[in-house]
Amino acid sequence: MNIRTKLELEEHFTDSEKGIARYILAHGKEVVKDSISILAEKTYTSPATIVRLTKKIGLEGYNDFRIRYSAELEKLAVQENEIDVNFPFTKEDSYENIMNNLAVLANQTIEHTQALLDEKDLRKVVALMKKARAIDLYGTENSLLAAGLFQNKMTRIGKNVDMRSLDGSQTFLASASAPDHLAIVISYSGETETVIRWVQILKSKHTPVVAITSLGDNHLSRYADIIIRIDTREKLFNKIAPFSSILSFEYILSVIYSCYFQEDYEGHLERKISFDQMSDKRPAHLLKDDNE
Repeated sequence: MNIRTKLELEEHFTDSEKGIARYILAHGKEVVKDSISILAEKTYTSPATIVRLTKKIGLEGYNDFRIRYSAELEKLAVQENEIDVNFPFTKEDSYENIMNNLAVLANQTIEHTQALLDEKDLRKVVALMKKARAIDLYGTENSLLAAGLFQNKMTRIGKNVDMRSLDGSQTFLASASAPDHLAIVISYSGETETVIRWVQILKSKHTPVVAITSLGDNHLSRYADIIIRIDTREKLFNKIAPFSSILSFEYILSVIYSCYFQEDYEGHLERKISFDQMSDKRPAHLLKDDNE
C-alpha cells in the first residue's frame, strides 16, 4: 500500500495525527520540502507526533517519509497526462467527453494492471486451483462484484467456487475451510478489519491464501501465500466511483479464469457449452451455432 493510501485510512491515528495526515495529503509537494520543525509548526503539533505518525505507517522516521513520499509524488506526476481515475470527468464535460474519458480510463487501467502481473505467480495460482477441492472467495462491497462474475464463470466449467455476501457468512465459510481449499481474498486496501479476521482464521485452518490487493505493504499481504497486485492509483474516499479498482479486479480475475480454462481447454469448453445449453430456456432450434 502506498503512503497516500495509508494516510487516507487514518487507521489507529490520534486526532493530532489525523490533522497531520490531512495536511500532508492537501500539501504534498510543499511538505516534502519542509523540515520536521516547519511541518510541526504548520500543523500545530510537535516533531515527536510527526515521527510517531511516520512509524505508524511503516516508515523509519521523517527523513524516510520525505524520501519515499517524494518518489511517490514523482511517479504520480508522470501520470498527470492520463485520465484522473478519481475524477475522470467534470461537471462541464459533454456526454461525448465522458464516453471517451471512461474508455481511455479502462484501457489505461488494464495496461497498468497487466504490467503488475507476473506469469510465475499466475502459474502458482492455477496450480493451487487445480489442486483445490473447493475455491472460496472473500471480499467486501465493490470487490464482491468482481468476485461474483468470477464465480459465475468458474461454475459454468464445473469448478466448485463458493462466495458469501454477508460478513458473518464469510466468517463461517472461513471457519469451515480446510487445507484442501483455496481462498482468494480480494481487498483494495488490504487493511479492512473483517478481511484480516478472515485470513487469520484461514491460516489457522492451513488454507492457502491468494491475495488480490494494492501495491505496497499491508496486513493482508503478510498472510498471503501468493500476492497479485492491482492498479493502485485510485483514492479510497475522494472519488466519483471505484471505476479503476473494479476494472482492475475484473481484469485480474478474468486472466486467472482464462489461464485455468486453458489447462483443459477442450474439456472446459465442452462443459461450458453444455451448461449454457441446459440453462438456456429458448427453443432448441434457436441455440444452434450459425456455422452448423
